[in-house]
Amino acid sequence: MLLALAVYARRAAPGIVTFFDDTLEFQLVAPTFGIAHPTGYPLYTLLGGLWVHLLPVGTWAGRLNLLNALLAALTLGLLYRLAARLSHDPAGEPSPWAGGAAALAFGLGSVWVGQATVAEVYPLHLLLSALLLTLAVGLNQSLTADRATPAFDRRMAALCGVVGLGLAHHRTLALTALPVALYLLVSVPGLWRPRRVWLGWLAALLAPLLLYLYIPLRAAAGMRDLHGSYLPTWGGFWEHVLATRYTAFFADNPLTVPVDWPMLLVSQLGWLALGLAALGLLRLVDRRGRPARAWWLVLGVIFVNGGFVQAYRVPDPEVFALPALLGIALLVGGGVDILARHLPPRVAHPWPKVLPPLLGTALLLLLAWLPTGRAPLPDRSRDWAAHDQARRMAQAAFPADSLVLGLEGEMTALRYMQLAEGRGLPASPTTANDPAQRRALLADALAAERPVYLTRELEETSRVYSFTGDAGLIRVWPRGHAQIAPLPPMPPILLDAGRVQIDGYALRSLDGLARPAQELTIHWRLREPTPRVLKLSLRQLGPDGAPYTWPNGAPAVADVFPLAQAATSPDWLPGELLQDVHTLWLPPAAQTARAQGTRVTLQVIIYDAATVEELHRIEIRF
Repeated sequence: MLLALAVYARRAAPGIVTFFDDTLEFQLVAPTFGIAHPTGYPLYTLLGGLWVHLLPVGTWAGRLNLLNALLAALTLGLLYRLAARLSHDPAGEPSPWAGGAAALAFGLGSVWVGQATVAEVYPLHLLLSALLLTLAVGLNQSLTADRATPAFDRRMAALCGVVGLGLAHHRTLALTALPVALYLLVSVPGLWRPRRVWLGWLAALLAPLLLYLYIPLRAAAGMRDLHGSYLPTWGGFWEHVLATRYTAFFADNPLTVPVDWPMLLVSQLGWLALGLAALGLLRLVDRRGRPARAWWLVLGVIFVNGGFVQAYRVPDPEVFALPALLGIALLVGGGVDILARHLPPRVAHPWPKVLPPLLGTALLLLLAWLPTGRAPLPDRSRDWAAHDQARRMAQAAFPADSLVLGLEGEMTALRYMQLAEGRGLPASPTTANDPAQRRALLADALAAERPVYLTRELEETSRVYSFTGDAGLIRVWPRGHAQIAPLPPMPPILLDAGRVQIDGYALRSLDGLARPAQELTIHWRLREPTPRVLKLSLRQLGPDGAPYTWPNGAPAVADVFPLAQAATSPDWLPGELLQDVHTLWLPPAAQTARAQGTRVTLQVIIYDAATVEELHRIEIRF
């Protein structure tokens, strides 16, 4: 478990990973004790909020990512214990080889590692699922002839409590609870008969569900969910908790990605593990040919969760398949134990005590290191791209009462920067996913003389307003009224037969970012209308004149439009001075060169976007 924690924590993202998924929402909602999207996830929100404020290391987002690494490691610890218990020897001793094989098979899946290194709900969901299975299988240890010992009753209360916690977190735990219930009804004769202790079990089940009261309590304190969909009414509460709007995912969904089970299983487990899992199916019957009920429970978990994945139409079905993959990993442990313990007598005779451990160890090493089709594991430990992008937005020189219009994820990132890092405080982030809504809000704000910023180009506005770049955003002005600070004077540069003029340019280093970066500022002036759509090629060159490259081999070359394409050059107002800003991230090789005293050349090639005809070239050494 400690090894798994070290691996996951080492690969965990240090900050925001992306703007457009649930990860960013939780990285803001949990530290602020906000309201998450349906079903509300109160357990994860409260646990994550406490963790973030108790761990004074790194960013809010990074701390929550580390919490997932811890939850994922705890899950593997339970998985190890469960697999070892399921594959015990005739004397009842757990099999460490089975436990290790199951933990390796599941713990090295790329989907699981991906969830273990960002702020997502699935590691806690799988932790509770593994705990539920562990308690269910362990109930047999507290049974006697009358099936009513205090130890059994306490374990049943604990099991019901785990189910309640699971339902207070991710309601798909019910998919695992269903085969557990069937397993207990079959394994414990008379369990269905009413007893007074049922009231205690019911209380243990329902008590964790009181966590959902967190949602109306926070709403009463003035907290709103990021989507603005929660209604502080009785009906609104149940609609949120039951996620009634999410039933559409069982119908047609244009974003559906079909589940390719063969590819998913191979990429997450590998051919060797799948072969061992097939061997592990022999555990479904014991040595006397009778059904092994605990293994049938495992098979039930696999099929119930797998069937749900098949029916649930979402763009990321692989994360919903994690409980089924966990069940298959238990079969892998069963297969390894069969090989380690049930060798042919002639083979096992010379080393009856040494050979099984050697074989088990060899299989574990093969599962961990043999390339058998597994997908590579994600490593987000240096992934600052989205976090720095959010910081760049917050670095704009916002006047008081500024309005920022953008997509939901972009506005969530800006709010995160305001609350977590105290950046961009004069701005009011406003979500407007619909372009028509953004245009209406933009027109109203400018009519009220409010400063307005956009995160991206907006259709049908390029000839209506003027635009200037400001850090990672676009400032919008009434047509012909753009205001910018002057750059150091320099002779103007004329291009496109004198129709376009560059009044000045400057390059400066940026502070406050995780990655070294430069900011290129260009002042454009349209002298006469032009039909050409100008475009820039920004190239970071080494001493040999070749572009530096990124670790993935891509050249450090960026082709961009002026003003982030908010208004292309034919739409500019003649005579108006416009400020264009571009952020240049330095690749590691360029950083090393600068640290060694070698200057990097920024080559700016201005060209016609349609014909690719070069119009001018600027070189800046820094």
